[in-house]
Order: sequence, then C-alpha cells, then structure tokens
Amino acid sequence: MRALICFLLICCCSTFSQTETRITGEVRVRAEGRQNADFNSRLGDQSIFIAQRTRAALLAQFPSQVRALLQIQDTRLWGEEGATNRVLNHADFHQAYFEIERLFGKALAVRVGRQEMAFGRERLVGKNDWDQAGRAFDAVRCTWGDSMQKADFWLAQNRNKNAAGINSYQEFLGGYFSTQKIFYTTEVYTLALLDDRDFPLGAAAGKSLLLLTSGLRAAGEIKQKWRYDFEAAYQFGRHGNLRVQAFGIALQGRWQWAQRYAPALSASYVFGSGDRNPFDQKMETFSALFPTIYGHFGAMDYVSWSNTAATAAAFEFRPAKDCLIQTKVYYLQLAHGNDAWYSAPGFNFDRRSETFLPALPGESIELGYEWEVSCSYTVREHVRLLCGLSRFFPGGFIKAGNPQADASDWGFFTLQMQF
Repeated sequence: MRALICFLLICCCSTFSQTETRITGEVRVRAEGRQNADFNSRLGDQSIFIAQRTRAALLAQFPSQVRALLQIQDTRLWGEEGATNRVLNHADFHQAYFEIERLFGKALAVRVGRQEMAFGRERLVGKNDWDQAGRAFDAVRCTWGDSMQKADFWLAQNRNKNAAGINSYQEFLGGYFSTQKIFYTTEVYTLALLDDRDFPLGAAAGKSLLLLTSGLRAAGEIKQKWRYDFEAAYQFGRHGNLRVQAFGIALQGRWQWAQRYAPALSASYVFGSGDRNPFDQKMETFSALFPTIYGHFGAMDYVSWSNTAATAAAFEFRPAKDCLIQTKVYYLQLAHGNDAWYSAPGFNFDRRSETFLPALPGESIELGYEWEVSCSYTVREHVRLLCGLSRFFPGGFIKAGNPQADASDWGFFTLQMQF
C-alpha cells in the first residue's frame, strides 16, 4: 500500500512539472491447470488456479537528458484474500531507477536503481517475464554505444537465493558486448557471481563462491528463409575447495519456406554439462545464473540448462495475420548419469532445494518426451490471448524409481492487456 501511495503522489507531482511524462500499464490474468506433476496418477495432485499481475509505470523525461522510471506491480492469486474486504500487501516497485543519457556529451548512459536486464536469448540473464513477479536487479549499469553496437557493464546486488541474513549478499557483475556489424548479431560476454552464503554443498559448505562465465553468441538470417542461433558459455572459478569447470552449448536453426501463412520448421540442441564425478575436487555442473525460465526446455518447465541434453523440433504457421500456432516436441536427457535432475531455475550450488531427483549411476539418463501446442492471438491493438496444452511422457530415468510412472499434463489460458 505504501508503494502505491508513493506512486500516485509522484504521478500527481509530475503532472504539474515541466517534464515530459508517459504512463503505461499492464493487466495479465492467467489460468493454469497441472495434473500428475509427480508422475504418479494414483496419488492425485491436480492443481488449478488463476493468477493476476497488474503493473503501472511512469516514465519521466527531463530537459537535461535525464529520465526516471517508476513501475509498481501487484501479483496475487484469485481467492487468495479469502474475501475482497481483506487487503493483501502484494504491491511493490518492480522497477525504480533514474538514467543519465549522453554523459560528458558521449554515447554513454548510466542507469542507477532497480531495473530489468535481459541479454541475448535470456538463457543466462533475463527478465523471467512468464513468472508473475518477473525479475529485476538492484544495479548500476553503464551502456556505451547505440542500437547497432554497444557495450553494457553493470554491478548488481541480490539477496534472493536462500540468503540466511541481511549480510548474505550476492554480487553479480558483468560486461556484455553486442554488435550487428559482424555476421548480423554477435555477442561476447563475461559474467561474475560472488556469493558468501553458507552453502550446504559437501566440501565447499560454508565457503564463498566465485563463478565466472565467459561466452559467445551469434545469430542471424540467410536469404530471409534461414535463421540460426548459436551460443556457447564456459564457467570457471572456485567454490571453497572445489574448482569450477563447466560449459553449456545451444544450437538452433529455423527454415521458413513461404510467405503465405509463414510456415516454418525449426530444430535445436542444448547441452549443459553435469558433474561426472561428485567425489573429486571439480564442480562440473553448469549453472544457468539468472535466466528467463519459460520455454527453453518445454513449456512445463521440468528441465533447466544444468546437466541437460535437450533435442527439440517445432512447426509453426500463421492462419491469420494476428494469430500464431506452434507445436513442439522435446526429447530430454541428463548430460551425465552421476549428477542429478535439476529444477527449472537450474543449479545454483544448493542441491537441497534445486534437485528433483539424484541420478542413479548405471541407470537410464532419459528424462522423457514433452509435446506441446500453443496459440497466440492479438484480439485488438492492446489485447492479446495466449493458450497452450502440454504433456510430458516420463522416460527411463523417472521409471527407474517408479516403474508405473505415467504422463503429466498442463494447460494455460492467458488474457493480457497493455496500455
């Protein structure tokens, strides 16, 4: 409530100032249903719920090439209050920053405050917009360049990964260079994560973490029919007595063979390394850091980029200008049978909360297949509908612990309005 009152006061003050202001917003309502998430239909774990996100943003542009953004957000489940005369304080500032443009007369911008950050395909750093709350960073960020070629540098501080106290911080800093002057889009980056939490991970328990990630991404289009996307990242550093040594690769290709209905086929392969020997002095599980989770490994979000080998194929077409229909199939495996099956956010050095199941050496590494179909339709200029259905068929890895494991189902329907 205090965040809402502050936002309204600032809106009123800006109305009478000399700044140029613009107010935008979003209302998103999504119904979801999931059945048999434990792959055991005899236990009955069906869940159906409706979630709502409401956002309002004020962008103020000052004459001295300074601008500020305030974005308030409220997230909740329908019926969560019990009754509508009972108030839940679920409102907070999702973004709140000011930015100085063209510092020292150069193409340099400095942004300070809570802000969204997204780079590339958002496999490592993303807004995570599918989640109702999304993700924002408390950060200082400098951007040098323009839309064709730029370099970003930032320092962010987080406390959102099971930190035990106010002094348990993560420092996340990095540099990200992007250019469209070499082979369409080429990106090079180095990211650093420093963490002094009390980790519960074997020999590294209670030790600090220094995780460095260096990577390259190249993406483009050939003759307006073929598209490609390649990304490779290598991780190194120290976690207590353990030496970090991990890597991830992502390959994607797409072919559109006609203009009418825009039919297209695509295929992808994504690999994230796992720990081949849990008892040596190396940590080889790839960490996805702060990704946008939804959609990279299937809509049901049963898999991450950690200890994963995922192969996918997709077909899409547009029966109308504002309508897109897609169907996808994923074949999901573990990268190494001595590690574990990690949840959608991926491995972040806390196996107690991030592991679905530990691997069974000598057993199958096949997680299973996932099939999905989805439809996106723009009803009017600012109103959009999205819906989808998915089914996950468990493979040998899951059936090793439960021979009678059966399929899991999930569906959603989203109504989104932006203004």
